[in-house]
Amino acid sequence: MTLLVTLLLTCVVHAQDNSENIYFDLPPGFEEGFEDGDESFFIQEWVPKGETVNDWSQMLTLTVQDVANLNPVEFFNHMADGWEEACPEYGGMLLHEGRENNYPVAVWFLRCPNNPMTNKPEFTYVKGISGNESFYTVQLAYALQADEVDDSIVNQSMVFLKQVTVCDDSRPQTHACH
Repeated sequence: MTLLVTLLLTCVVHAQDNSENIYFDLPPGFEEGFEDGDESFFIQEWVPKGETVNDWSQMLTLTVQDVANLNPVEFFNHMADGWEEACPEYGGMLLHEGRENNYPVAVWFLRCPNNPMTNKPEFTYVKGISGNESFYTVQLAYALQADEVDDSIVNQSMVFLKQVTVCDDSRPQTHACH
């Protein structure tokens, strides 16, 4: 299955009461499965058509938290602690730390051979972006064991996460929207 042959839909989310936006193209064949939020937290999940957020082979998750200037690596460490607590056989690694569009970003993967919430294996790539007004994550999860994740999945996942961007039209000199 090719995840990113043609990107059909663009997702734009405006954080509550601010001018930052997160942009990314949804993978083809994905549809919204879940959305919830309040003043301080927003989550949206997409799965392949015909699947649900309770029974999926792949899942794309966006979160927006009303936390400014959070260090993405510190967030990863906190998230990894939660995964390790829930899944004793957990594994994870920071893959990239840097800046994109002048925002701090980090990309990492987490794996759990048997997620206790789904009773399935899970291999997840996560990109965290620390905005001036919110903290954003985009997660691309697969119900696969680590040894089932081949170069094609890795490459498609990295291409997908690379195009995820946060921008701010009120700060075009530092965080331009293209």
